[in-house]
Amino acid sequence: MSARDVAAAVLLGLAALVVVLSAVGLLAAPRGLARLHYLAPVTSIAGPLTGAAYVVDQGWGISPALVLLIVGLLAITGPPLSAAIARATAAAEDLLPEETSSS
Repeated sequence: MSARDVAAAVLLGLAALVVVLSAVGLLAAPRGLARLHYLAPVTSIAGPLTGAAYVVDQGWGISPALVLLIVGLLAITGPPLSAAIARATAAAEDLLPEETSSS
């Protein structure tokens, strides 16, 4: 096994660990809003680790560049999307504070 293979395996192992720990937390969380917190590590940590493992394994080229683009978009858009889902869930469960109008 080369150093490149070991590095890729370590990165993939770390990504898998993040996903497993997030899944355990997801199962232990009591409500829907609390469960959304466990999606963020998957999109912002495990995704980039997986993309980095691919780049380490394949080297530089167009395919790894596209993977990095997709992983970057996932890391950037994942947390705001989770926040939007949380706001919609809170609104559906009447958990949002009432808006007061200032006169």
